[in-house]
Amino acid sequence: MLQLQFVDANYMFVADDENQALRLYNRTTSGVSVNSFDYTSSLGLTDISGGIPREVDIEGSAKSGSRIYWLGSHDNSSRGITVRTEAGFCNRPRGSGSSATLSYVGRYDNLKTDLLSWDQNNVHGLGADYFGLVASAAVGVIPESPDGSGFNIEGLEFAPDNTTAYVCFRAPIVPVTSRTKALIVPVTNFAALFSGIQPQVFQQSLGHLFN
Repeated sequence: MLQLQFVDANYMFVADDENQALRLYNRTTSGVSVNSFDYTSSLGLTDISGGIPREVDIEGSAKSGSRIYWLGSHDNSSRGITVRTEAGFCNRPRGSGSSATLSYVGRYDNLKTDLLSWDQNNVHGLGADYFGLVASAAVGVIPESPDGSGFNIEGLEFAPDNTTAYVCFRAPIVPVTSRTKALIVPVTNFAALFSGIQPQVFQQSLGHLFN
C-alpha cells in the first residue's frame, strides 16, 4: 500500500511496502519519480535474503511539525515466520518542488516489544493480555488470519495535539472473545521515541477501541 506525504501543491513523497526508498513525484504530471531517497542502510536491517535486506513493509506515515514518520507493519510473513519489519523511522523534509529533499533523523525498533509488554503487563488497566497481542504476534500466526487474530499495523496518524500518535491495526480485531472492533493505540510520546530520550508511554484509556 502506498503512503503519501505532500510537499506542496505540485509535489509529494511516496513510499511503498516493497522497499525503503522514499520517492519524490510530481502530483500534476504522470511519470517516474524525480528523486529517490533510500534508507535501507540507515535502518540496521538484519533479516537478509540473497544478500539483500528484506523490506520494512512501510504501511503508515504521518507528519508532525517538521518531521515525517514512517512505520513498518511489524507483522509476521504470510507463512507465519517472524521477519524484520519491526522498524519505524523519521526524516525531515527540506525545500519544495522538484528540489525537495529528505534528511534522516532517527529510527525506533522496539515498538512491537513495547506493545506486547503494554498488553501482557496490563498497563492499560483492562486486564493482562486483554487484546491478546502476544498470541497474535507469535511465530506461526499469519497477519491475514481469517478470524482476525493476526498482528499487523496498517496506519499512523497524529491527534490534533500533534504529540499523540494513533497506531492503527488491521489485526488483531478485538476483543479476543468477540472480534468486531478495530484496534487503535494512542502513543503519547511518539516523537520522543526517535530521539532516544525516553521509553514508550501509552495512553491508558478505552480510547483505543473503535467500531
